[in-house]
Amino acid sequence: MAFLSGSLSSSYETQETSSMSHRAALSRFPRRAVLLWTLWAWSLAALGIACGAPLPAGEQKGAVTARKPANVMSHEGAAWLEREGRDQEEKPEVVLAEMGLKEGMTVAEIGAGTGYFARRIAKVIGPTGKVLAVDIQPEMLELLEKYTAEEGVKNVVPVLGTETDPKLPKAGVDRILMVDVYHEFQKPEEMLARIRESLAPGGRVILVEYRAEGDSAAHINAAHRMSAEQVLAEWNPAGFELVNRVETLPSQHLFIFTTRRGARAVP
Repeated sequence: MAFLSGSLSSSYETQETSSMSHRAALSRFPRRAVLLWTLWAWSLAALGIACGAPLPAGEQKGAVTARKPANVMSHEGAAWLEREGRDQEEKPEVVLAEMGLKEGMTVAEIGAGTGYFARRIAKVIGPTGKVLAVDIQPEMLELLEKYTAEEGVKNVVPVLGTETDPKLPKAGVDRILMVDVYHEFQKPEEMLARIRESLAPGGRVILVEYRAEGDSAAHINAAHRMSAEQVLAEWNPAGFELVNRVETLPSQHLFIFTTRRGARAVP
């Protein structure tokens, strides 16, 4: 302890002597010179920040909140997909209008569930078109077939996918729709790679996710919402380019993506 105290005392004395010398030196300069020196020092500090000097922790620009995939919604909760009032809550007519559907198109819905959107798409693209309704739960596909049969929709084809592959034909799909499902992908990089491969030339992906920003989707569990920054941080590196972003839905983001020229999908 004696050594430590002596060392500290010597250090403080050295600092005090230095400080006195510094004040004495400053006193020999005119006040105007001191002011100019101070302004010069502040200018250098500001220049350092402008040129990319690190910001303090917690103030880094461009940081995106880390995301963990949400649990997959079980087929046991399928009734929620056909709930009364969903038309008013999610405005499916707006989603379909933004998709730019035409008769005869091949359209895929990944995470189709009971076919709430697939059935509506099928009626727009007509009997010469085809909807590939993808889900990883066989029970969901059974419910989808039940609902399509009840409505007399014949151009919806159920497809059993996996966590890493939607089982779509390569370069054979004109539009791909995902509604409130991407955030549940347990292997998003692999899925995005397969999705890119399946898009036909000029194809588009329409992604709908509940907003993490604000309180318009406060009624939805936070794990099942995404911010625009989170979406773009994952889709841009995967070789997709944002064509349009629509914010007219009551509580959901709507993104329209195409494949970026020259980009390679993550294997």
